[in-house]
Amino acid sequence: MKMREPVMSEHAKRLLRWRESFLHLEENRFFEVMRMYLGEIKTPYNKQKLIESLEGFFRKKDNLVVIKSFLTKEEIEIINAVVFIPDATEEKLYSFFENTYSYSFLYETLLNLEERLIIFKSAGNSLDSTRMAGYHIDGRASENLIFELNPLLEEAFYDLISVKTLLPQIEFKKGDDSQSVITQEFIACFVSYVFEHPNIAKQDGTLKKHALESAQEIFGANASKISVLYNAFLNLGILKESLRGVDFDFAKLNDFVNENFFAEVIYIIVASSGHFSRDNLRVQAQLFIDTLVNLGDACFTKDLFLRTGFLVAARPRVEARGIRSGAESGRGAGSDRGAGLGAGAGLGDGGSRFSRILEEGRARLAGKSDEEAMRVSTSGGLERMFEAAVLLGVVTECGKLEKDVAVYCVVRDRTEVQKPRALDDADAPLKGMLSIDAAMDVSLMPGYPVSKMIPVMKFLSLKHYDTVSSFAISRQSVMRGFDTGLSSVQIIELLQERTSYQIPETLLVQLEEWNSSYSSAAVFKGYVFKAEGKAALVAEHNSNFASHIHTKIAPGIYLLDVNSDEELQALIKESGLDFVGKIKTASQQNMSAGFLPLNIEGRIIDDKHGFEKPKEEIAVKDPEQIEKELFAKIDELELDNEQRESLELRVIHKVIVNASQLDARVLRLARVNASAMDFGGKVYVIEQAVKNGESVELSFNGGKTLVLGQPVGIQKRNDEAYVQLMLMPEKIVREFALGKADAVKRIRKSIYRE
Repeated sequence: MKMREPVMSEHAKRLLRWRESFLHLEENRFFEVMRMYLGEIKTPYNKQKLIESLEGFFRKKDNLVVIKSFLTKEEIEIINAVVFIPDATEEKLYSFFENTYSYSFLYETLLNLEERLIIFKSAGNSLDSTRMAGYHIDGRASENLIFELNPLLEEAFYDLISVKTLLPQIEFKKGDDSQSVITQEFIACFVSYVFEHPNIAKQDGTLKKHALESAQEIFGANASKISVLYNAFLNLGILKESLRGVDFDFAKLNDFVNENFFAEVIYIIVASSGHFSRDNLRVQAQLFIDTLVNLGDACFTKDLFLRTGFLVAARPRVEARGIRSGAESGRGAGSDRGAGLGAGAGLGDGGSRFSRILEEGRARLAGKSDEEAMRVSTSGGLERMFEAAVLLGVVTECGKLEKDVAVYCVVRDRTEVQKPRALDDADAPLKGMLSIDAAMDVSLMPGYPVSKMIPVMKFLSLKHYDTVSSFAISRQSVMRGFDTGLSSVQIIELLQERTSYQIPETLLVQLEEWNSSYSSAAVFKGYVFKAEGKAALVAEHNSNFASHIHTKIAPGIYLLDVNSDEELQALIKESGLDFVGKIKTASQQNMSAGFLPLNIEGRIIDDKHGFEKPKEEIAVKDPEQIEKELFAKIDELELDNEQRESLELRVIHKVIVNASQLDARVLRLARVNASAMDFGGKVYVIEQAVKNGESVELSFNGGKTLVLGQPVGIQKRNDEAYVQLMLMPEKIVREFALGKADAVKRIRKSIYRE
């Protein structure tokens, strides 16, 4: 009978990975670390026993007090990032702190935390020792390894570990908020405007000069929203490029505007930032919603928004039901599609908890949702979404920090769009939406669903967008309506449904005249059937075939109402017209796949870290006082200048936390910096860095300019030494004159790099 393997706790797994990380160190580096913390190593030795002794070092309360006391605010923040960002590689940490810390600062801080054994590198949960061993053998960089918190410090740091540390509250000076929020009327007016002016944008999606001037006259301060909607509709496939500029796919537009209005706006924000597949579009839209939900009512900077989005993409999420007041689903009969942006809604397609799990699982498998969300959050996609949200007024500036950094908040009080007087069911009354005067000027009243506005936008010419927007009905605008397939009778019906008064008689007369004029000439595109003599008579008198003749263009030439090659072939077969050959020309209409539902309530970041709550909290002491006491201990020792300087440097780097570590016999003395006129010292530091594969930091302009990189070599030309540096993180080689550098500092590499 096969023995059952014991179940190992997560803490035990982390402890095992911590132990293994030392076993994969290069021999010299392993003993250097052990001597640093345990003192002189006596032979014979056993690596496992030494690691157990090192564990004992981190179980002593006095050591834990000093280690915890030495932590700075920035280090605590970085430690929390290591804890809460799954598989926290260097690349992920650099991306997360990109707008907070310089690469040089973060690089050095991570190295220092490693040297202090507060964090370590491992292969992750897989316990894949080949990932570490392979790295050790061929000397590759450790980008694929992940940072983890030393498991022996989990209880000591318990009170410091919180996702709120990464998403802090901010204090700021409140300012005026004048940004208007996007409305359903704006989307309808945008459709009317672009339908009338299809050639308004350049190749990059920005408005042409004449279009910008026109948009500013019509939309006023809201003109900046035009580019966002234009790019979004292009990427959603609602706008199609054509010879005249763009054309609307009204079938896809109708699908889109039948969404919950909040979902529509989110889709616009996301699609304006780039083109996504149908599944990935929902992944990014959900990422943005979840980011807004996790920010809640708090105010935030752009950096804090991007941080939140990063964590939302990286961390597991749980349903946020009950956090925000919600309406029903954004889809289905009777749903409040006219609800405002602040109105939450249930999961897009409702259903049981199990069905929601299946649906999310499908999206995860089809679109690799977590990986794709993570890619967008780190590639600038989320930043572009943020900028679009600001332009649309969903996120609005509400103040400034001391350094003139803008502070934002999610609009809530003004995103509750007036509750519509008509829902989206077929029997809903629309009377009062339009007001038409004798001069054929039309006013659009607010508070109606955009899905009910779109049909009349096909034949209205926008004059001015406002709370009550104004339009005109003209010959040109009505002709555009006829081009979409509307007849004068249908236009009259649409107007009668939406106005509380009689349509002016002059308008009715004009519509009939324009219809007659429009019908007098036509341009056809589609499937044309041509037959001569007896064949034409057979076709016209065939009941199956005759029912599909849309227009008789000329004797023996007919426009058919079929939409595909397959449909035409089936019609010919059913009609028994065996004298017809294969199709000579073809045209196919694209069908809209619709838009996937969103969880409007959003999901909040799972802030569980899995650490056990300690029985006793480790208190902290004054770090400056601890430093003074350690320096005083050094003064009591008989040391030469080089030894003293080396021990003091270790205290400054917070590697020494106990007086027992002040042992000059274990020091590996090496010069790490040179400055001013010490040219020989600078060259020596560079040469040692090249030899050890370490990085250096060059300081120029009195320390104002810092350059971090790995030296490739030194060349001497014209009494000057030039160092070639592979710059970090760009990984490009540049040359610098060593004599012009104010200082050169060698940065000891990670103990996990060899």
